[in-house]
Amino acid sequence: MDKELASVIKYFAFFDYFPEFVDVYTFFPRKISKKQLKNLIEANKYTVGEYSKNKVKSQKSKVKISRKKLDNWRFRTYIWLISLFPQIKLVGLSGSISMMNADLDDDIDLFIITKKQRLFTGRFLATIIAFIIGLKRPLGLKKASNKVCLNLFFDEGNLKIPKFKQSKFVGHEVLQMKPIINKDYTYERFLYENRWVVRFFPNTSWIMLKVKIQKSRVQVKSQNFSLLSFNFIELIFKKAQLFMINRHRTTELISNTQLWFHPDDFEKKIKF
Repeated sequence: MDKELASVIKYFAFFDYFPEFVDVYTFFPRKISKKQLKNLIEANKYTVGEYSKNKVKSQKSKVKISRKKLDNWRFRTYIWLISLFPQIKLVGLSGSISMMNADLDDDIDLFIITKKQRLFTGRFLATIIAFIIGLKRPLGLKKASNKVCLNLFFDEGNLKIPKFKQSKFVGHEVLQMKPIINKDYTYERFLYENRWVVRFFPNTSWIMLKVKIQKSRVQVKSQNFSLLSFNFIELIFKKAQLFMINRHRTTELISNTQLWFHPDDFEKKIKF
């Protein structure tokens, strides 16, 4: 089997997912036309076909499971509630649920981008509402069916993935994330700031061109005055949360503008 095609199939196989053509094209490691890729897949149809026979049936089942999780009234209510707060600029599905590939016992991974200088206020709101509704995943529990896992928080003032985290795995996560709340073109700005993914996945250059055009039309309103009371609240939330985080800290990445919580770091397990 072609090595480059095999690398794409192998990556998705790690997550027990059978990729569609658009997935293979997006994450193919070199520039290639869709026609050339179709010919390549056709030339390797026996190997790809053998893999697909074992996966397609289970894939349909996972799509149903994923839809059921997202249609759950608690989750829909949760998303509606946090969307009301101006501190929340984007909520995106990440992990298995973003690819409609969740198992019954999987939680729902969420990536949240907050308003500038409201990272810890946004995290507090997202967490406390999840707790009240009964969707907060208990600390230390790796499997919590239908609970929300709030594993990534970014301040819109710093949307770029740190250079030391710019890898193929994280590139996958950037492109696979599906926004379900998107205010002020925050999703488009996030993609544009992380256009480094083209280095790993050159067939996404058309996506970045489209995003660049869209971004040029965006005018993000800035505050003309300082809300000292809200700044003070943000500071209180920051100190309290950092205290709690540091009590149980393991592999988390914590900064003033980005919070990374990954109880299971797949990046270390996958070999490209």
